[in-house]
Amino acid sequence: MALFTNNIKISDFQIQSVEPAYSNKSWTGAQIRRSTGIQYYQLTFNIQFNQADRQEVLNFIAQYSQGKPFSTDLGYYSQYTGNQFATVSSTATVNKGGSVIPCTSNVLEVGTLVTFQNSTKIHRIIANTGTSITVFPALRQNVQAGEVIRYQGITGTFIIDIDCDLNLPSKNIMNLSIKATEAL
Repeated sequence: MALFTNNIKISDFQIQSVEPAYSNKSWTGAQIRRSTGIQYYQLTFNIQFNQADRQEVLNFIAQYSQGKPFSTDLGYYSQYTGNQFATVSSTATVNKGGSVIPCTSNVLEVGTLVTFQNSTKIHRIIANTGTSITVFPALRQNVQAGEVIRYQGITGTFIIDIDCDLNLPSKNIMNLSIKATEAL
């Protein structure tokens, strides 16, 4: 899903997983690591365009600068390059809070980003037995039996950060940096 036409060039696309956690050493010397909050993704990217094409960017700013979520692909991160070719779907219902999803036979690689048919939350596969995948973070919505697990062409829903400077310079070739956080 493209945010802009070909007149607007996107560059320096970065996605970052924010995983609030702390670590501590116990009196025995064991390392203890705990998650202290919810995991989410943040995007940053630059757009460059001719002044004649500014209306398209002004339209984007007007629609989404006040907190309305926008959907976008994740650039190269949306392009699956592994060995799975068939559709993968869950074989049982998994309640929110769960992280192990029984699914059809698959070879999805650990580290693959996935979304579910009825959710826009981006998850990362952290284990795969061939008939079930374990995802991080835990599910925020129930996954239904038969629900498709998307691994190719995934998209995310994001909200422009409040501290994102959306002021346009007055030049022939304009640049703008966009910062956004996953809509939870």
